[in-house]
Amino acid sequence: MGTQLWFNLTPSGGRYRKDSFCEGSSNEAARLALRRSKSWPSGSLIMVGPKGCGKSHLAELWCREHDGKTISVSAIPARITGAAVIDITDEPIDEEGLFHLLNRAVSGLAQVLLVARCGPSAWPVQLGDLMSRLRAVELVRIDEPDDEVLMCILRKLSRDRSLLLNDKLLQYLVTRMERSSQSALQLIEALNARSLEGTRPINLALARQVLDEQQQHLDRAGL
Repeated sequence: MGTQLWFNLTPSGGRYRKDSFCEGSSNEAARLALRRSKSWPSGSLIMVGPKGCGKSHLAELWCREHDGKTISVSAIPARITGAAVIDITDEPIDEEGLFHLLNRAVSGLAQVLLVARCGPSAWPVQLGDLMSRLRAVELVRIDEPDDEVLMCILRKLSRDRSLLLNDKLLQYLVTRMERSSQSALQLIEALNARSLEGTRPINLALARQVLDEQQQHLDRAGL
């Protein structure tokens, strides 16, 4: 297999749709926590999960529903009110700004949703008061997609591309693919490309070939 392609999961225009989110047991706790945002004990929530698990999708839906703002973790403005989403990325954290924002959330002046791949104990935080505040914030975790979510993702991706994949073939893919939405997207794109290249139907034989190619690539990369 040639150079692996990485595809952006964000829909065209950079907007996530409510009807395109795949619900399942792996993200149920996060969905329920976001629905009760008015009762978050500290006015804040930390939502963590691996890449491609859907946390950015849920965060944007929550932000839109509450007429909120998405704020860079490295430059947090003072005196923010209302709902705010902050993605804890590899950028330096504005520790003073985040500390004051979380204090405003405790006072009821703001609602803060922090999105990250891991909990705050692994964040590069030096300010002791900020870490104490973060440890008091409720944390909810999104797991790797379960079979239900992966089936939903594969079905929607294939329909978007007018591909006909029956449930038996989808189940075959789910039990053998890497368990992430990013992998699901790569798999559907690869199946579509191979089908177009050889004018072949997407069947069990083609699915097996694509899965083998992807595994060979991972083996060569040492993953």
